[in-house]
Amino acid sequence: MTAVSTQPARLEFHDWGYRHASRRHFAVRGLNLSIEPGERVLLLGASGIGKSTILEGAAGLLGGDIESVNTAANGTTSTIDADGGLTEGSVTVDGTPVSQARGRVGLVLQDPDAQAIFERLGDNVAFGPENLNVPREAIWQRVRDSLDAVGMHGIQLDRSTMHLSGGQMQRLALAGALAMQPGVLLLDEPTANLDPDGVDQIVGAVRNVLDSTHATMMLVEHRAEPWIDMIDRVIVLGLQDSQPASKTGETGGAGDTAESDEQGEPSNGTVITQQGDEAEVGRHGDQRTVIIADGTPDEIFSDRSIDFAGLGIWLPKRYQRSEDAITRIHTDSEPEYDPATGTGEPILTTSGLGIGHSEDAIARDINLAFKPGQITALVGANGAGKSTLSLTLAGLLKPLEGSVNASRELAGTAHGTQPINWKSTELASRISYVFQNPEHQFARGSVIDEVMLGPLRTGIAPDEARSRAHDLLERFNLSRYENVNPYTLSGGEKRRLTVAAALAAAPRVLILDEPTFGQDRRTWMQIVHLIHGLRGDGVSIIVVTHDHELVTALGARVIELIPQGGQGQWDDEQTIRVSPVNERHEQPRASSRSSVIASINPAYRLFGALLASLPLIFSLDWVSACTALVIEFLALACLGLKPLRVVKSTWPVFIGAPGSALAVLLYGKQGGAVWWHWGMITVSERSAWLALATGLRILAVGIPAIILVLGIDATDLADAFSQILHLPDRFVYGGLAGMRLFSVLRDDWAALTASRRSRGLGDDNAFKAFFPQAFALLVLSIRRSTTLATAMEARGFGGDGPRSHARVSMSGTRDRVFLVCCFAVPMIALAVSVWCGAFSFFGGK
Repeated sequence: MTAVSTQPARLEFHDWGYRHASRRHFAVRGLNLSIEPGERVLLLGASGIGKSTILEGAAGLLGGDIESVNTAANGTTSTIDADGGLTEGSVTVDGTPVSQARGRVGLVLQDPDAQAIFERLGDNVAFGPENLNVPREAIWQRVRDSLDAVGMHGIQLDRSTMHLSGGQMQRLALAGALAMQPGVLLLDEPTANLDPDGVDQIVGAVRNVLDSTHATMMLVEHRAEPWIDMIDRVIVLGLQDSQPASKTGETGGAGDTAESDEQGEPSNGTVITQQGDEAEVGRHGDQRTVIIADGTPDEIFSDRSIDFAGLGIWLPKRYQRSEDAITRIHTDSEPEYDPATGTGEPILTTSGLGIGHSEDAIARDINLAFKPGQITALVGANGAGKSTLSLTLAGLLKPLEGSVNASRELAGTAHGTQPINWKSTELASRISYVFQNPEHQFARGSVIDEVMLGPLRTGIAPDEARSRAHDLLERFNLSRYENVNPYTLSGGEKRRLTVAAALAAAPRVLILDEPTFGQDRRTWMQIVHLIHGLRGDGVSIIVVTHDHELVTALGARVIELIPQGGQGQWDDEQTIRVSPVNERHEQPRASSRSSVIASINPAYRLFGALLASLPLIFSLDWVSACTALVIEFLALACLGLKPLRVVKSTWPVFIGAPGSALAVLLYGKQGGAVWWHWGMITVSERSAWLALATGLRILAVGIPAIILVLGIDATDLADAFSQILHLPDRFVYGGLAGMRLFSVLRDDWAALTASRRSRGLGDDNAFKAFFPQAFALLVLSIRRSTTLATAMEARGFGGDGPRSHARVSMSGTRDRVFLVCCFAVPMIALAVSVWCGAFSFFGGK
């Protein structure tokens, strides 16, 4: 089968609507929209009006005729999908229902991290072409071309996605969509977390693809400036006959909130109310999604009757009036000194600091100073190390070289002047860190308890802690949510809550990681005023960002992290040189220290481990176990694995075997001479032989099981299961994606652990800390798994057609001989046991 057609496609919505399973009202309803082949459309509208839902519907990810129902509102027939969502109307691609046009539409979602399906970078880009049955010889060329197009030229294809920055993950997600060569390309804020160079690369990559394929494009993006030259049509969405929403809002779904303060009134009368993770447009059951403006960029952006500010839309610079430009923000209560300089003596400094997550530092000899009332912006390219530096400053990541030191005023009675050595409760009252993902920080079941946590952990009396929390909730306009679960707040409200909770402990240093990520213009302004207002409290504020407008609005001092040999993008006061992002080489992980074992097909290695181990469980005698061990060590030595290496690689069984042997010695079957007796413990001749046999048996079974499986790459194993064993792809690769998700959750667990230390909970014992942290991880896992399933479907996974494979999983004579040899080891051992008369079936002798 040839690759999917790259001809531009026509996209049509006919009375289309969708209601999510957890919602009472439709996210989108009655939408009628036609996009002609080759058009490049920018889709605008208030946050929460359903733009992302429209893109998912256009990609065929919503709906599915599981059950037909009658919709009383308009008499049309609707369908309920497997998730419980309700769909009305239709979406077609060139007249074909989008669900039957798999591969014709490519979608890039908002969350780039959740779209990484496999651990190896190149496999993620190859996944879409594989699902479209692109010939193997063409897949890797598509992979390289797509990575080059998004500015990741020369990056290792086997590099782990766990070691990519958020911006790199964003580019990887786009590369995966581009590799499918779709007829329609759907982009949901693809540059929201990219540095300026990254934005230019992504925009340029999309332009090149559209120019060469003439594919249709639908873009959702608050900041349209970088895209404006390639846009030929702008569509602004609204609601027909909208009425102000009641203050009670919606309830019921995860992420809903009872009420919200994030309100504005666009020109069409729609009332916007924040709900869930994004703003939810207040709507009644009969409201329809309509197009309130449709035309060229000149026609739309020059129309002053549209309330762009209320809609959260950033006007492109060429259409801005003087009042639209972002300038330095001033407030009535701000201090007289400049925010870039602060006041007084430094309260936090670094000396010869080296930073990194591994043994190799990505930057060295960092010398910085931070003063009270100062706002510092850490800027630089995605992946340069901004978050790594900020975590080190916060005492949450150990310096590789040098030190971070607090002034005597800041350190107080803490354990020394280095934050990394402070107790968790000491850290919480001095340096607070606000993570990019607010849900990494939640540790209590209500908003008021969340804000009271810091003061209580630092020794403040409950009455004073509650009073302080009330003041902060009032200041951050969150008082109405006092008894609400933090997870049910909107995205903007969650971010404000994390800042309020961080300030409650009255820290002298506040570090915020990408505080304006994913914000529209309206919520962006709220966060800017929030940060600016903290300066008057004498707090030293450090902002990790790539947002030029944010730095301008705050009047911040700039410290830029620049790759070696690269050029800075800012008029900065200080620069830090870091290792080039794409040149950070990772040593490929060997599948085995033995070249012979590494050459064996992963599936054969797995079955070989079973054949070498399982037969030994049929007899519990020391002769067969000892014989097997001798043969195993000799065979592994011939394969290049010395005995000491074998012991180091299989150390768990050398710990478990003596313990099991001791238990059998003391409590095993009795027989023969009794050597020692005390209470329930009896050591006899029989129990001693059984203990010896048990210990040796564990070693004989465990050593080959570990050595032969250790180092197998999960993706290679999945390819072997699919191509050699012909197991269903949905089962194999779905499981593989789930394994990768576990790796992501492992990082989430590390972030939750760091957050608990930052908030004063890091001193708790492990048992007490486990359950609330596990609940937070459960919430994250549910959200991530849902997005992952959507991303896989967007790449064409799960279709009925054939599927190709980018990597060849081959087997031959060597693999079959390997299995025979593995099976021969236990059989020879058991035969020797029978010949010696020592064979004991399951130890029953």
